[in-house]
Amino acid sequence: MIEEYESILFNIPNDLLKDVEEYEEKEFNKQGKSLKRRYPSNQDIAEAIKEITGGFINRHVIENLYDTTKRYLEEKGFDISILNENRFWRLVTNLVRKKCIQLII
Repeated sequence: MIEEYESILFNIPNDLLKDVEEYEEKEFNKQGKSLKRRYPSNQDIAEAIKEITGGFINRHVIENLYDTTKRYLEEKGFDISILNENRFWRLVTNLVRKKCIQLII
């Protein structure tokens, strides 16, 4: 029985899915609400930092790391309004202490 439901759910035509998404978006906009995006967790931010830096930080990377990470997370669909610099640099410091990222001077 579960397999039948799964096959039905995974075989929905793309045009039908697009129609449902458009309908939901219109309904949210009618109510004056916007679609909410997810806030990034510390794990999401740490993964973004690792991916952007490639595991190494030097003084040239540090200058724009905060802004670059914010843009990266925003492109991934996160709501970055609660990401402040203090939280960000605390995470970077912890990653360096745990040796997840190497600091090159």
